[in-house]
Amino acid sequence: MVLPSIAEQFGSIENLVALTPGQYTTGSLILMVSYGAHFAFLLFFVLMSFQLAPRYRIVPIMSAVVMASAGLSLLREANLWQESYALVGTVYAPLAENTSFTNAFRYGNWTITVPILLTQLAIAFGLPRPELHKRSLRMIIPAVLMIWTGLYGQFGETGDYSRLNIWGVISTVFFVWLILEVRGVISAGVSNSPAELKPWPKNIWWYFLATWGIYPIAYALPQLGQNGDIVVIRQLLFSIADISSKLIYGLILSRYVLRRSALEGYVPAAEALETSPLGSAVASKRGD
Repeated sequence: MVLPSIAEQFGSIENLVALTPGQYTTGSLILMVSYGAHFAFLLFFVLMSFQLAPRYRIVPIMSAVVMASAGLSLLREANLWQESYALVGTVYAPLAENTSFTNAFRYGNWTITVPILLTQLAIAFGLPRPELHKRSLRMIIPAVLMIWTGLYGQFGETGDYSRLNIWGVISTVFFVWLILEVRGVISAGVSNSPAELKPWPKNIWWYFLATWGIYPIAYALPQLGQNGDIVVIRQLLFSIADISSKLIYGLILSRYVLRRSALEGYVPAAEALETSPLGSAVASKRGD
């Protein structure tokens, strides 16, 4: 249900579409679960850092920073969602009290968190400091360009699809550049990992492609129609991608460096893993 409005100037289809009570509640729930999940794991990552060898503790600490930043951004989105709609009759109409919804806050948060996530990868794989700095910078540059060009293009989602698609393609070029750089870090990670952990970087590579590939789908989705279902599905896709590429990704890297710490003889890590085959093997060697 599309409402005639001057809201197109705000560049978000949420400002053009009236939602049913079910759609409005579902969108609210999606955003609440998103920021709640990030806040819930903030303390977890801080506490997990104490189980790791000192050189790897920064990895979950960086995840905690990402959790705080993403949680605050998503909380802002959730509040804006509630402020931007008013119940009019049987539907929730946009632009309640002249307040407009925008997804731009997500892009602002990605500008902060994505460089952290990428640097985290190089640190977890134990790359030497000069190589770590070089490879991190080579990943961060295309990542930021990808985000900013996507931000500019997304303002065309209310009908200027040529803008949406042209800048979407430009953003995709930077994404391809980014994944090539990530692939280089993954290859270095395979070479630099202990034999028992060499499959981990390869699996992280496929996980990276699967989770980051959700964002372009959500970006292009408004072209399928300006209706409540598209609005809700896009919020769902953005939130699934955020939780997967930040929270679950952080868990994977933290578990990797926990195992790496144990293999390098760090006792707290080995004790944390004693119920696993790897932890038992390390504990047995320590007993010998």
